[in-house]
Amino acid sequence: MQKVKKVCLRTKPTFFCLVAISTVYARPGYYGYPYAAGVPHAAPLPVRDTPEVAAAKAAHFAAYNAAAAAAAAAPDTGAYGGHYGGHYTGPLAGVPVIVNGVPADTPEVAAAKAAHFAAHAHARGHYYG
Repeated sequence: MQKVKKVCLRTKPTFFCLVAISTVYARPGYYGYPYAAGVPHAAPLPVRDTPEVAAAKAAHFAAYNAAAAAAAAAPDTGAYGGHYGGHYTGPLAGVPVIVNGVPADTPEVAAAKAAHFAAHAHARGHYYG
């Protein structure tokens, strides 16, 4: 217990000295940016677009508005032109079998895993037939 008190008595002054030094050398500012003392923090001014960027934005918004107007003029009602009721009862292609909440491996993946684990076992000197 005596040793712990000695360590605490040595570390406390060191810690407080470091805190005092850091507060003396601290500068006012936001994340270390050296603003002048006494000047309130203000957001930086926005960056202005170059003429090329302004022209590209104008062309983009014009094309977007033209596409939006064309989409509003001719709405897409689907391939059959009717309303979709939301009930599909057809086959689901490519849906994996779920075993214990996990998708089961396809036969190709299962064979590749078996060959992989057999190669590891062979490399370690364990032969499983």
